[in-house]
Amino acid sequence: MEKGYDRRESWEKEHGGAPVKCILDVSKNIRYFFDLTVSQNGLTSIQTRILGYLRHAEEEERCVFQREIEDIFRIKKSSVTSVLQTLEKKELILRESIPEDARVKKLILTDKARKMQSCTYQVLGKMEQEFRELFTEEEFQKFLDFMNRIDEKVIQLYQDREIGEKE
Repeated sequence: MEKGYDRRESWEKEHGGAPVKCILDVSKNIRYFFDLTVSQNGLTSIQTRILGYLRHAEEEERCVFQREIEDIFRIKKSSVTSVLQTLEKKELILRESIPEDARVKKLILTDKARKMQSCTYQVLGKMEQEFRELFTEEEFQKFLDFMNRIDEKVIQLYQDREIGEKE
């Protein structure tokens, strides 16, 4: 980025301070940094995010199945299948049948994946801490409130669109 470049000035000048443009730009930059960091483990962003989701579910002692990954990450079944197959080949997950229905497989992290996730958590933790330091506690709580409102609205718009497409 060129020194002296003021992204906020650009957002206001080019887009009238458009919040979607602001969020997309910031998200793109965070994702770029995140991808650069996790690629050192030989993983893609979505692979890392799925492993993180499985780690969180494991900590809650909750089983996760492929369908949940499709729903949570809003990814097509074929794409999730491909990602999960890659994670299996890399020996990061196992699929295990459940007694109630042998056709359904729960997703389980391997020790190798847990170690990788620990490294990823450290990197993300440092990044999170640096972001938090940009704000006072009150500002940070407001930020989270604002982001939550935006997220709820986006989900509502997405659901409204899905309903409209089904009609």
